[in-house]
Amino acid sequence: MVKVLLCHNPNAGNKGHDRDSLKAALKLAGHDVRYASVKDEKFVAAFDKSVDLIVAAGGDGTIASVLTQIPDRSVPVALLPLGTANNFARSLGIAGTPQELVEMWDPEHTCPVSLGSVTGHWGTSLFLEAYGVGVFPQFLLDAKKGKKPEGARNLQQGRELLQKALKRAKPIEVSLTIGDKKQELELLGIEVCNIAFTGPGLPLAAKADVSDDKLDIVMFEADERKALMKWLEAPQDDEPPATFRKGTEVEITFRDAPTRLDDESYEATGGKHSIDIVCEETPLNVVIPIKHPVQKTPEKKAAAS
Repeated sequence: MVKVLLCHNPNAGNKGHDRDSLKAALKLAGHDVRYASVKDEKFVAAFDKSVDLIVAAGGDGTIASVLTQIPDRSVPVALLPLGTANNFARSLGIAGTPQELVEMWDPEHTCPVSLGSVTGHWGTSLFLEAYGVGVFPQFLLDAKKGKKPEGARNLQQGRELLQKALKRAKPIEVSLTIGDKKQELELLGIEVCNIAFTGPGLPLAAKADVSDDKLDIVMFEADERKALMKWLEAPQDDEPPATFRKGTEVEITFRDAPTRLDDESYEATGGKHSIDIVCEETPLNVVIPIKHPVQKTPEKKAAAS
């Protein structure tokens, strides 16, 4: 029997994603479950007891919070994506109901996943999705205003808000250093991505590899403004019209621009800021669900056709 720590956001998801339903699904798969709410002030203490598997259940914010706080990264982590965008799970090809996913887990069938580490005037923070400067953080600030719709409409509204932010964005001066190569640029924004999907379900860094120990840098050029706005109407069809780079060490220097760390966004502050971004040396081990043999046949036939 696998000893499981279920880390859950009780406010996430729809009916059937409550504490009792998730525990029942895990028990049905033969797991010994211990529950911890991420809303509990003493949540971090839940990691003190030894377990065989940590389960992060919630939206992207919850999953990022859990994964960036795990003290022992040798313990495998499984995902129950209960949000709307589910960017991290999407980037790993993980989808399904809790009842489906728990029966597809093997704690030894894992993929190494690097965490991003960003250091600035406040200290050092870890991130799962991305660190950004400029237009994308501004869109996230705009999204905080008003009531959020649910489901697909939430993603659609997010993409519309990003289009509006792109339309009015002014270029910012950025000094970008990747390794030992330095560039002086004028950009609408820059995103240092750790995974492929971010924001309202956008494959912004489509070629990102979660296990390559490299960061994917996505730059929005001012002359691609209209093309970016057009891309947002059907982002699944092609890569965004942006400039892409990869690197293990990234430094961004800028002034007077909003920033974001995963889904947390911050207003522009005066003065010059220099930010250092790297991948953590020790990766997480994220469980990748194993399909049942009967599910593989249709997939093979679809590929063959």
